Amino acid sequence: MLARTADRLVRRMGTHLATDAGMKRFGLANAMRLGRLYNRIRYRQRWHRHVEAFRTNLPALLRENGGDAKFPPTLRMKDGWALDTSHRLPHLDRLIEQAGEIIRQRGGREHSDIQYPFLRSLLFPGDLEKYPAFLDFVTSTELLATVIDHLGIIPVLSKVRPPGVRFMESNVELDPDRHLPPRDSQLYHIDFYDSPQVYVLVLMEDVTAESGPWTFLPASTTDRVAKELGYRGRGYGYRVKDDDIYQWVDKSEEIVFAYPKGTVLFIDSSRCFHFGSRNAVKPRFMVMYGLQSPCRLDFAYSYMRHDHFPIPNGASRLREMVLGKFDA
Repeated sequence: MLARTADRLVRRMGTHLATDAGMKRFGLANAMRLGRLYNRIRYRQRWHRHVEAFRTNLPALLRENGGDAKFPPTLRMKDGWALDTSHRLPHLDRLIEQAGEIIRQRGGREHSDIQYPFLRSLLFPGDLEKYPAFLDFVTSTELLATVIDHLGIIPVLSKVRPPGVRFMESNVELDPDRHLPPRDSQLYHIDFYDSPQVYVLVLMEDVTAESGPWTFLPASTTDRVAKELGYRGRGYGYRVKDDDIYQWVDKSEEIVFAYPKGTVLFIDSSRCFHFGSRNAVKPRFMVMYGLQSPCRLDFAYSYMRHDHFPIPNGASRLREMVLGKFDA
């Protein structure tokens, strides 16, 4: 009875702290500290398992996973981000091919899975089994080495919102409120789910300024702007209006992720202000992976439905850990 009561209280608190009103009242930084404390206790076995694997067994795990086992990796994140334009990451060609099939079937069409009116998911239930390149790509040794180097721990793909694997279309033609000013994820914000965390963003078609490209500020610039704004403090919300941002930073300091198909961005979205999907008059198709520590800084695992990733027989131990086989 006591445990069930505690779970209900955590769910209620977590739901409230995820709202803009809750963030302002409690302070997002305070909520994140509380979430870290709770999750490190609630999921302590998972946390220690991933920490120990990183500290004592990482070279063997990378070799077992195949590919280039170099660590530290050649591609390293600096100032909160790294860009790969080589088109050489394993399984990238397969990912583009399989994503292209989905685009031909579903792109530009309305369907039920809508995150925001201007941003829609193209992945349906069962797609990760049907299109295995989505998970083969994100669990490749070369990609994971860059992520692990930044996080300092064996990561996991998020099993709650935002999902660990997303294939999103931004398309102004699908937005019935396209006349409105920027809103929701179209406004600058810094993610609060975990910190550090890494998003791996992969362009499935060429992206130009007309595609509503992902736009961000490097971590050092973000730190300066966030301090001036009092961001994450009590009384401050999650999204930031342009006028508030641009009084502290010039637009020339923005980095716009407008590149050819197959370009990959590694970014710590908990350290870098970012937005996207503004006025995508040319549809943008992008795969997004959310890689985090085994213990997030919010309470989402306490009250949200958990996704489960397919794990093939004979998968490496590293792949099993990233996909959450040993979650407890």
